Amino acid sequence: MEKNKTKRYFKYAIGEIVLVVIGILIALSINNWNENRLSKELSMEFHQRIADELGAVIKRSESEEKRAKVLVEYIRKTVVILKNGELTTPKKDTLNYTLQNFFQFVRIEGELKTFQEMESTGQLGLFYNKELKNHILQYLTQLEAISKMFDQMASQVNSTEFIDKYVTIQIVPETIHSNLEYNFEDLAKDTYVINKMSRYGYLWQTKQYFSKILTKTTLKLKEAIEEELK
Repeated sequence: MEKNKTKRYFKYAIGEIVLVVIGILIALSINNWNENRLSKELSMEFHQRIADELGAVIKRSESEEKRAKVLVEYIRKTVVILKNGELTTPKKDTLNYTLQNFFQFVRIEGELKTFQEMESTGQLGLFYNKELKNHILQYLTQLEAISKMFDQMASQVNSTEFIDKYVTIQIVPETIHSNLEYNFEDLAKDTYVINKMSRYGYLWQTKQYFSKILTKTTLKLKEAIEEELK
């Protein structure tokens, strides 16, 4: 009798242990499922944020490409005007536009803030697609290189000392507009000014070219990320 009792208690205890173990396993499974779900949601959120950032890069680079194209043409015409030494009213408008805009060379960010955030918080593992992750890394290398190149170019183009002795800006009160005063004959005689302006035209042309490249590569990456989000 005592043996049967002990046997029953032993089976009962084993059953309790099995039930506890099964309960723990189920709880762990649910917890892992929930963690995976949250990780996937966070991953998709980061992917979307990067896609949005890339959209902003595309918009900015397209705008800068168009602006650079306009300035290249204006600077080209300005160099011809200065070389010929003749200034008519239409040509003066061209010269004025160039003198007011040639030095406004805008830099670009060489990084993606969302990727930086993921890197600093150790969440790059949320890129489950390794091929896409490598694509992003390659893009960031290109973006940084173009950004540094634009920085170097901006430090040259945004310098106006070579022409400041000839040009005076007259502020129009209560507006954002300004008028230029200069002696055209003095400008046209200075070959250094002409050569410098010609070189700036080349730098703007370079910006136009690399802005176009940046737009294409950014668009390609954005499309790859959006495909991953589907």
